[in-house]
Amino acid sequence: MKAKVKQIECVYIPITNPYESADWYQRNLGLELINPVTEDQVQLRIGDNQAIFLIKTKEKTTLNYIEVGGTEMSALTLEVTNIEEIYYNMKTNGVRIEGINETDGCGDFFEVFDPDGNKISIWGGWK
Repeated sequence: MKAKVKQIECVYIPITNPYESADWYQRNLGLELINPVTEDQVQLRIGDNQAIFLIKTKEKTTLNYIEVGGTEMSALTLEVTNIEEIYYNMKTNGVRIEGINETDGCGDFFEVFDPDGNKISIWGGWK
């Protein structure tokens, strides 16, 4: 088979308040709006060819899951340009945040929670 997946175009994240979530993702992650915020969704650009859509749900839910060992996991990892700066800015903004984990070979990362409790891994890139 010659046909194959090219890239992840868009990730959908459940939210309860589009306006609050749009502000959080723009202020803390530097994402840009693709279209104006509506009552039921937010469309945010990551770089040139990827997007995050924040979709309002009837009941509060998250993308988080518990792996077999009991650890709460995030379904989304975002690579950032300056992990220390983003960490400091989020901490200053009062974001629910976990400490930076330094790993050999895999790079540094930390985890944050958006206003709805969606856990997101923030990664500094390969070392």
